[in-house]
Amino acid sequence: MATAATIRDMAATRLGILGEGEILPSYETADMDQSYVEVHAKLSSLNIVVWDFDEDIPDEYVDDVVNLTAFGRINDYGIPNDRYSRLMTVVGIRGEGAYGNIKELKGGDTYVTPTPDYF
Repeated sequence: MATAATIRDMAATRLGILGEGEILPSYETADMDQSYVEVHAKLSSLNIVVWDFDEDIPDEYVDDVVNLTAFGRINDYGIPNDRYSRLMTVVGIRGEGAYGNIKELKGGDTYVTPTPDYF
């Protein structure tokens, strides 16, 4: 089980803005916390979240939630190309990979990105 603060710190580490033994400045802490709030809200809107906002995140969901939280701020911190590429590969262009993993873990159908009408 991981707390929201653990998710925040893991996402910041994945982005490369938090190193070992460091503490995030308050503005980055608030920004990464907001990213987690956005991820939880999106998961709730897709009806695939299995924990309440103030509860710990079950272990099997942690990696995908960390990736989505980092992905939400991928363009905000000037991260190196290799980190950017790794996150994009794991999460997908719009997050569909991670949302699909979470939905699959929950036991539902995998998330499918809607096709725009113009296709």
